[in-house]
Amino acid sequence: MIPDIRNKSEIQKYLEVLSFKPASKSLDTLKTSIDKIFDLIISNNAVQVFFGIFPEENNIVIFMYEEYNETNQAFINAVEEYEPKIIFYPLETLGGETLSKPEISMDKRSIDIMVLGGDGLFTEFKVCSVGFWAKAKNEAKTYIVTADHCRTIPGDETEFVYGAWDEGRTNEFIGSMLPIDFEIYDFGLIDISNMSDSLTTLPVIRNTDSEQFPLLPINNGTPVSSHGVHLCKSGYITHVTCGFVKVLDFIYYLQDGIHYSELIMTSMLVRKGDSGGTAFAYSDLNTVILNGIGTAGIGNVNSLILPLSIITEYGDIEPITTSTLKINFYH
Repeated sequence: MIPDIRNKSEIQKYLEVLSFKPASKSLDTLKTSIDKIFDLIISNNAVQVFFGIFPEENNIVIFMYEEYNETNQAFINAVEEYEPKIIFYPLETLGGETLSKPEISMDKRSIDIMVLGGDGLFTEFKVCSVGFWAKAKNEAKTYIVTADHCRTIPGDETEFVYGAWDEGRTNEFIGSMLPIDFEIYDFGLIDISNMSDSLTTLPVIRNTDSEQFPLLPINNGTPVSSHGVHLCKSGYITHVTCGFVKVLDFIYYLQDGIHYSELIMTSMLVRKGDSGGTAFAYSDLNTVILNGIGTAGIGNVNSLILPLSIITEYGDIEPITTSTLKINFYH
């Protein structure tokens, strides 16, 4: 098969930059194995298991935390027949953000504070990140999209206040998350109809570590459909980081049948507190294309993205962009 591919005329000019590996497992075989592995996770009561098909490995790769090895041992033994690659990480690699920073009071008379993609969303106990600004398809409602697990209690109407990069939480109210459970998709909608008067939303991503391009207008939204493409995210803790798509349709199984599916796994740096932050791709150096939100990380440099197409379909919303608002941000 490889010689046949090498001899194709359209491939000839790329041979010097291409490398070929024989694939011992067909995609159909790997897909069947994924289903069997999912069943084994449930039947063996495994917890905190991340897995998907890695094209570069021509195999299924499973990620687990070392701290759950004893709980997951029956699953680890049972899954050997499918010959997956298993990688263990310590839980501590996730890092974390404590909420010990003092609350900052904002002067109501000051200029409006821009709430941008990647800014901080604070509850009483958690910190997450702003994803993007959206509107309901069938009613005059606007929302901020972030990760559902940012709620204080699953299913409640958690209230969020604002926090800027490198600063603590403020007393500026953003809104409450709607009590809607999207089940296998980890996103939530924050109703901003009662947002503090001093806050204003814009379809822009924060990148203020960059002197040249501190603000990145969102010009459009598009799905990610290819392995290896370049993606970035903006989050409260690690700010803007970038990497490449490793896996499409990745699965994160928590426990007791609870799982998130159809995720995109990338090589971006993430930490706790980046959850919900904007996932995007550059269309040029100063404008970007919205791709979704960040939902989780494994070992810091393996981040999970929930695709925009799923959020808009199941949330019945549309992203607000500079195109929809007819804003020419730089002119």
